[in-house]
Amino acid sequence: MGDVERRRPGNRKHTKDRGDLAEMEFMVEATRRGFVVAKPYGDNEHYDQFVDGGDRIWRVQVKLSGARHHRGFTVRSSWRTSYKQIAYSPEEVDFLVALIDGHRIWYVIPVRALGGRLTIHLYPFGSRRGSSNRFEKYREAWGLLEGEAGWCGRECPLKLGVAECETKGIRR
Repeated sequence: MGDVERRRPGNRKHTKDRGDLAEMEFMVEATRRGFVVAKPYGDNEHYDQFVDGGDRIWRVQVKLSGARHHRGFTVRSSWRTSYKQIAYSPEEVDFLVALIDGHRIWYVIPVRALGGRLTIHLYPFGSRRGSSNRFEKYREAWGLLEGEAGWCGRECPLKLGVAECETKGIRR
């Protein structure tokens, strides 16, 4: 596809263009929900956006998935070098936010919950028999971005107790 054809209005099929659109959609959705969102200058970090959660600033990596996996969707939870994929770590990114393309379904997943996986599978319409819905609790979990109080205890949008948070690897 040549540059002229790619720049024609409505012809945004390249993965970079689709990713940029997902980042813009995230900014609109998060702002609509009352968050302050900023985009760092440049493309050198492993996160795409900053979100002001009140108590702290979160580093957020936004992913768009249209890649079908059985009854669900595959999301890459890693970044690439020339030679290999490397899982996002909590030292680099706080949240991975995934948008399911064409369905307006959002997942707000703490990077600690990824457990070093290079890819994850999301099943918003139910998993196949024997598969885990491990990340379904993070579907529309926007409250996790509200600051430290949102991680556990009675204010937790996931209704997790302190012991459950620690068991699941979620930071208090």
